[in-house]
Amino acid sequence: MTLAFPGVARPRLSTLRAAGLVFVLACAALSDAAAFSRTEWERAGWLTTFERGLADARRSGRPLFVYFDAAWCSWCQQYKRDTLDQPVVRAALARGFVRVAVDADARIDLMRRYGGKGLPFTLVLAPDGAVRTAFVGVMPAQDLVALLGALPPAAQPATRVVLQRVTTLDQAGYRTFRDAWLRHLDTLYDPARGALAGPFETGVTHKRTPVLAWLYLMDHGLWRERVQAAGRAERARLWDALDTGFFNFVDPSRDGYLESSKLLEANAWMAAWQAQLGVHDPAARHIARAAYYFLDEVLRDRAHGGYFQAQMADNAYYALKPAERLRRPAPPLDRVKRADTNAQAAWALLRLGQWDGEAQTGDDAARTLDFVLATFWRDGRLYQAWRDSVVLAPDQPHTWFWVLAAGSAVERVRPDAARRAALDAIARRAGAWLADAMRQGTRLDNELAGLVAWSANQPRLAGRLPAGARDWALRQLRIEVETPPDDVVIGLWAWEAALARR
Repeated sequence: MTLAFPGVARPRLSTLRAAGLVFVLACAALSDAAAFSRTEWERAGWLTTFERGLADARRSGRPLFVYFDAAWCSWCQQYKRDTLDQPVVRAALARGFVRVAVDADARIDLMRRYGGKGLPFTLVLAPDGAVRTAFVGVMPAQDLVALLGALPPAAQPATRVVLQRVTTLDQAGYRTFRDAWLRHLDTLYDPARGALAGPFETGVTHKRTPVLAWLYLMDHGLWRERVQAAGRAERARLWDALDTGFFNFVDPSRDGYLESSKLLEANAWMAAWQAQLGVHDPAARHIARAAYYFLDEVLRDRAHGGYFQAQMADNAYYALKPAERLRRPAPPLDRVKRADTNAQAAWALLRLGQWDGEAQTGDDAARTLDFVLATFWRDGRLYQAWRDSVVLAPDQPHTWFWVLAAGSAVERVRPDAARRAALDAIARRAGAWLADAMRQGTRLDNELAGLVAWSANQPRLAGRLPAGARDWALRQLRIEVETPPDDVVIGLWAWEAALARR
């Protein structure tokens, strides 16, 4: 397929970057060596399985040092080079700790469990599994050694300040909760930057563009001027006009540091947002088409299906002048594929087509969802990640429900009997877990609560999930001091749909 860009010059990718994109595609296999390599970590004396590391810590009585890594993350590259690989740190870790390097793309469940809100994420556990310390970001070698030598017996759980809980599930309860969310967003809005990137009350700064929040505001005609300004501002900050694609984020708390990785889910949702903005903004419409082109030509695996997770960060490359970049190859791909982000891409592509008018996006969404089902659903288990032709990390609840939510959206526009059968089987598997979670009073995070409620609200899936699952999940929504703006959006969508059905 050839995509047209009426009224705008074709991006550099239109010629397939004879000196660059061809390198990315033809040499993609080379990026596996730069991706999360179990062999490389194990050769250096690290374990690569969290559960084995925890078992070794319990058996030996030594604390567990856990480092979450992803090849596309530029801060991770710096942290490993300047801190973890330094002799003083290596000696301290080898002497006193069981060391585990975790593939963050495969073990998103662990990131969520221990509160990792970004990468690099470092976690130290006592031999019994109690958290002794955890932090996000880069720490200098000497500071890390000092921290490891003065660890407290166990870190006290952080106090979670809840600003709003669900009161009732009727229309009044919905309005009360949504109004509290809007007030929360207002505290994060930075008018100087035109972004939802202000610091939380705790001082932690929100970094990634909360696209779902902007989509929700647009759908409801809220913050009209702010939404338009944010669309322009985020394009100016994050769009790569030369190679195309949206960068991950700019960190306002670090003098505008650019995290130059280009992630699948971020680019898919940003394309959908810009397409919706494009109804009244020709520049946004053109960027939406170019972002779709980036997904199709760079991240899509034409040989085997689906999308790779990211084009890797390379801040030195992106700091070059355009003429110099044109003479060099673009950064390679991190060839991991994730079930949850491919499902999100399918959902976002449907929304892109809704506003862009491209029928092809519906076909792409269906093809992507079918790839997820064919690749990650095996022997009655849904796996989270694919790397080096191996599927990893099965049966993560967030993965189940992202696939079910996206699958229900695809089925409405591209129905298929085989796809429905696979989704029904996944729903039964997820439903068994959900029934236990409801009996045990398991606490769901906002994202999972919203996904469960959304899935349970779909007529075809509802019969595979426990009775009352939708309302049980909705009642778990809450707004806390550090709730990211996107986290409750799917819950709000599900709540609206539930009210409409009553």
